[in-house]
Amino acid sequence: MSALMMETEQFSYTVHYSSRRRSVALQVKQGQLTVRAPLGYSLADINALVQQKQQWVLKHLQQVKLQIRPQWLAEQQLPLLDNTIALTRMRGAKSAVLYDEYNITVIVSSRVQPQRYEKVLLALLQKWYQQQALSWFTQRVFYWQNKMNIRSGTILVGNWRTKWGYCKSNSELGFNWRLMMAPAWVTDYVVVHELAHLKHLNHSPRFWQLVGVHYPQAEQAKTWLKHNQHLLEL
Repeated sequence: MSALMMETEQFSYTVHYSSRRRSVALQVKQGQLTVRAPLGYSLADINALVQQKQQWVLKHLQQVKLQIRPQWLAEQQLPLLDNTIALTRMRGAKSAVLYDEYNITVIVSSRVQPQRYEKVLLALLQKWYQQQALSWFTQRVFYWQNKMNIRSGTILVGNWRTKWGYCKSNSELGFNWRLMMAPAWVTDYVVVHELAHLKHLNHSPRFWQLVGVHYPQAEQAKTWLKHNQHLLEL
């Protein structure tokens, strides 16, 4: 039996060849995808099959990662770009989020029933992260579009499980709020990536060349996101 490491935009996987196999099988175990194939089965056909089953793979990888999600709330701290901020939770007359450079206080209304407390708390935090993300990505897009001599349109923030950002043909850019839990240098990669799509609305060699010219750490950032995306959850 022989093994090869492969990767896609979203995840990496291992291919195991065996003379005893007669068909191809995909297995997700302990957060890793393994493809078992008969000897002689081409890597191109395997990659095509993996791409075809990508949503199935992502669903099962996500299920595994949800089981090992970080314990930010239990540890009373939250990540924000390159910083870790102290988290305080309390009850009050009105739900609100108070934030300074080093601390965040989440107030959940005393009228919220105990069984809904965590859901309301998470909703408040997600809304706060989205507000921070809109401000941050607006600044970073302005910075990078000037360096790249590219002009973008509307900037939005969204909540997605399978993508970090998007670029539309009308120059609209979107970014995942969860990126605010990643290091700043990783978020800059996503900004450059989406801005590059304004020149090349694909993942052609010319697209990746443009990304690499402006952001040489692109491969490191992609690798960081692949291996740490499960940490970007509340």
